[in-house]
Amino acid sequence: MKVDNKMNIIFYNLKKSVSDSFENTDLDKVNYALQKIDSPTLVTGVGGSNVVSCFASKVLNKKNNIIATNVEMRDILYMNLAGYDNILSCSYSGNNYGVLMSFSNDLKHYLLTTNKRSFDGVNTINYNMPCEESFVSLAATLVPCSILLNYYYDGCGDILKEIDEYNYSFDRGCDCFEIFSGYDTSVLSNYLDSTMIESGIGIPIIHDKYAFCHGRSTISKYSDSIAIYFNKDTEFDKLMLKLLPDYYKSVIKIDVGDGLIGEYNALVQVMYLTKYLACSDNKSLSDVNYSPLVYKLYNFKGKI
Repeated sequence: MKVDNKMNIIFYNLKKSVSDSFENTDLDKVNYALQKIDSPTLVTGVGGSNVVSCFASKVLNKKNNIIATNVEMRDILYMNLAGYDNILSCSYSGNNYGVLMSFSNDLKHYLLTTNKRSFDGVNTINYNMPCEESFVSLAATLVPCSILLNYYYDGCGDILKEIDEYNYSFDRGCDCFEIFSGYDTSVLSNYLDSTMIESGIGIPIIHDKYAFCHGRSTISKYSDSIAIYFNKDTEFDKLMLKLLPDYYKSVIKIDVGDGLIGEYNALVQVMYLTKYLACSDNKSLSDVNYSPLVYKLYNFKGKI
């Protein structure tokens, strides 16, 4: 099993990256800014930042008791924005075209970013973290989620102990991964979807758990698949974990505890799962041999 050195270093330093961010970010200022978001809000980001925006929408919903909806950046151009007052855009760099696109409206604008630049008409919420050179967002995903959970939502100050390596051992033997999820684990399935596709380590298919009962079980009949199952220990989960091994090459069970703390802990687990998948396929999450289309599309700034 080959381990990419850059990727390995990023994972080795995950806990330190989060700890350094806690020490070097004005957390009181972050909290003050987030508290001001007190009415219906669209939350958005692209790629790894959509994982952050998904988590942020749940934090705002539970902590601020507001409607907070996670959407893709392009969707904002086509949605009826009536009923929403704010947009929180999440972006590590704060410079991508999607951020400008998400702010091309009359709502109140917030930006969660490492970028310290001032933007006209934008309430910038800054956090600090070490620079990450990686094609897939790893620390850049976990750090803002850690701040949102530990210092805004929960305030327990003790989540660093949860950032430890998780080890996996299974024969992948196929490229298709069927992921069993829902709103309560959408941060996890968003991360797997984005990371698998961007790095080329697998083909993800996301199933809503209940929708799976209505005909979505056909793929595994005709193709080898591995099931990734987010377990909440419900009656349905127990039934599924009993049935699935007869239909899938492997079943990877990831236990997810209650609430946002449980989902955060499981996010760390799925990050290490993608590391295992990359290594088992002799690929990297950091130095990706990506398609030439990236050069032609990444900086697109026209009508979309």
